[in-house]
Amino acid sequence: MFSKLNNKYPEAFFIAKLVTLFSIFYFGTEFWIGITAKGGLYSPFCDNYLNYVRGLRLLILNGASLICLVFGYKTTIIDTISLKIIGGYQVNMVYSCIGYGLLSCWAAFIIAYPSKKKRKLIWLLGGLIAICFANIIRVAGLLIVVNKTKNVARFANHHEIFNAVAYSIIILLLYIYTKNEVKNPTKSK
Repeated sequence: MFSKLNNKYPEAFFIAKLVTLFSIFYFGTEFWIGITAKGGLYSPFCDNYLNYVRGLRLLILNGASLICLVFGYKTTIIDTISLKIIGGYQVNMVYSCIGYGLLSCWAAFIIAYPSKKKRKLIWLLGGLIAICFANIIRVAGLLIVVNKTKNVARFANHHEIFNAVAYSIIILLLYIYTKNEVKNPTKSK
């Protein structure tokens, strides 16, 4: 049934698939945050053994810590949510800073768009890595700049700026990804 709909209405099928996948990834992550954060529907098992959101946060904080170290700043991670320059300021990485909305958007588009599986996998992994790396640079840069200028309030809108830049890059990459497919449309293998 789905293949008939896909053949008859490919654009509508793509949009439905995109929205469905984004919703699963984004709201699934929000649900997962809900059951791995103490209080409410908290699940100690999920929190201790299946908390991929904490893992992603720690990946970003450890990556930012490494960049800070390269620039001569020793850091420490506090309670798996903050990165602090020893003797200086710290940045707190709340859930919205992890970038799961950006990651969900990227993954949903790449998976939903008709393309060869190998190409999808390469672009999916490459994009997810690039988004995480950009976030690592943002956290490290923010921490270094705040410690140099001693002015936290000046950088209050860094989250919105990062999202605007990241979504612009995603749109550019999606254009590049789809440009070749429009010239050479292929069925998924």
